[in-house]
Amino acid sequence: MKILYVITKSNWGGAQRHVYDLAIAMKDHGDTVVVALGGNGILRQKLEDAGIKTYTINKLGRDISVQKDVSSFKEIYSTIRREKPDVIHLHSPKAAGLGAIAGRLLKVKKIIYTVHGWTFNEDRPLYQRVGIALASWLTMLYAHRIILLSEHEYKQALHFPWVKEKLSIIPIGVKTPIFMSVEGARQTLAKHIGMDLVEFKKKTVVGTIAELHPNKGLKYFIEALVNICNSHQEVISVVIGDGDLLLPLNMMIKEKGLEGRVFLAGYMTEASQYLKAFNVFVLPSIKEGLPYVIMEAGFASLPVVATTVGGIPEMIEDMKSGVLVQPKDASELAHAVSYTIEHPLLGRQYGAALRDAIAHKFSVEKMLKEIEGLYK
Repeated sequence: MKILYVITKSNWGGAQRHVYDLAIAMKDHGDTVVVALGGNGILRQKLEDAGIKTYTINKLGRDISVQKDVSSFKEIYSTIRREKPDVIHLHSPKAAGLGAIAGRLLKVKKIIYTVHGWTFNEDRPLYQRVGIALASWLTMLYAHRIILLSEHEYKQALHFPWVKEKLSIIPIGVKTPIFMSVEGARQTLAKHIGMDLVEFKKKTVVGTIAELHPNKGLKYFIEALVNICNSHQEVISVVIGDGDLLLPLNMMIKEKGLEGRVFLAGYMTEASQYLKAFNVFVLPSIKEGLPYVIMEAGFASLPVVATTVGGIPEMIEDMKSGVLVQPKDASELAHAVSYTIEHPLLGRQYGAALRDAIAHKFSVEKMLKEIEGLYK
């Protein structure tokens, strides 16, 4: 088969990693793989390093712009007409909407749309959420099959008419990451943030790996860290990731008096390898699909504190394999993190339970087999 993947952004988030994993796997299975994406980010570099052909859709972006969207549609349409794929697999709302229409016009045999968290769940004005829900429904109508990553997203999709028979739940799968040792990870992270290693080793590290984007709820995490750091003088926090909120979050850290306690480490290649430097992993998102980072934290046997959004409650059983809190509640988040710090034995039990759950539920082999079945 020839498979064309289309995705809005070429940075390195969960959706981009999923596209990369699928593209590599299908190429290894003998299929011809092409990827069309917005921008020239890390995803494009990694795909080209792997010998996969890419098309850059220069004006494709998340924000709505009639002029840019028309231009992007023309480029996607041209790419489909040139490549003549048997399957188009769409990821992220903008690319999915434009790609599904173009694919139908060009009579592509199979158009598949993977939903990486419904955009209408974002913290937006009601009129925007209604408009996004309508656009999501139209995209589902144009697609032949829709893949949902979690039961939560599947139940939301069932509210839309005439799409039920197109829906499939296929959770993402992840291979066991390769981790640095605790010593190696702490040494690397201490050097990266400019802290003396001897001092770093004395700290309790509360960390996360996340794009600096409003959906990740990092401002609530920083608010929570005010209370956490006041109650636990040994605590520091490290946030690995970059994004549009770098300057606002740095300003917030200064305003809250958290300089020297909270570090925005920026992008780090293969960030999951440093997870064992953390004592507690936190994901304070206000919108999620089925996040890779919780799977990786589980494989690292870390205690995880996360919010009850998207598919997270399907990954973590509250007070058994981690601690779940309500989104946008800095006070509850601070209490949960403090509780986990103060009960290290319980935290280790949570980490072990999460590792077992992730290994059992989220098989990469099962995911690939089911997706390939939809292609055929």
